[in-house]
Amino acid sequence: MAVQVQQNALFEVPKISPKLIRKSADTEILECRTTKKGTFMTINFNIHQAVSLTTTNQPKAPIAPQQQVIDAKKEVEAEPEAIAAFTGEAQKSSPYSALLNPEGFDFSNMSINEFKGIVDAVRKLESDTQRASGNTESLRGTFWDDVMGVKGPLDNIDFAEKTFSADDKININAYFESRVDEAQQMRKEHPRSFSKVVGYAQSALSTVEKLTSESFIKEYQAKAVEFLKSQDTPLIKTQA
Repeated sequence: MAVQVQQNALFEVPKISPKLIRKSADTEILECRTTKKGTFMTINFNIHQAVSLTTTNQPKAPIAPQQQVIDAKKEVEAEPEAIAAFTGEAQKSSPYSALLNPEGFDFSNMSINEFKGIVDAVRKLESDTQRASGNTESLRGTFWDDVMGVKGPLDNIDFAEKTFSADDKININAYFESRVDEAQQMRKEHPRSFSKVVGYAQSALSTVEKLTSESFIKEYQAKAVEFLKSQDTPLIKTQA
């Protein structure tokens, strides 16, 4: 049994086994005899303020099999929480309905088709609000242009070369991160041909990180609702 030495005791414990000579409720009196005849020392051990002298690790109590099953089940069932669930009121059918999802968004478990719907809704909202404000100029260089930098790669995915389909659930951000890695590898192999590809892939990833943030989704949900409520006249017919 491990015992502790009283904190104010200053001595070197002999390397011999002590002999218990008296024990009370709080203290054990041990006698440690040395190899010299007739000499010995007495040590007081405080039972309640002891510090363990053993250096061996105590084995952990085994987890009951039933608890292991419960813990494993919790781990399997654990899913990331959806963000930005829409709680307001809006038209049941609108060009921006993909943004106004009452179930929220889990971009770590979403299909390409689902994400394309969100990208198209943002692109359309950007175009419609610009045209409604009287802007008939090109939208190049605006956030609409950034969103188009994401829409293009989504529309051009060759699923024959992928391990997933347009409807399979994937991690959207991880997919666009992999595009950056692929572009960097291609630039290493063909510096001249793919000198700009890395920049395009990084720009698309930056826009995706913005599109998939909770603050952005909530901002554009409010923007869509406000625009739908204020729009009393038909929009100028232009291709977004």
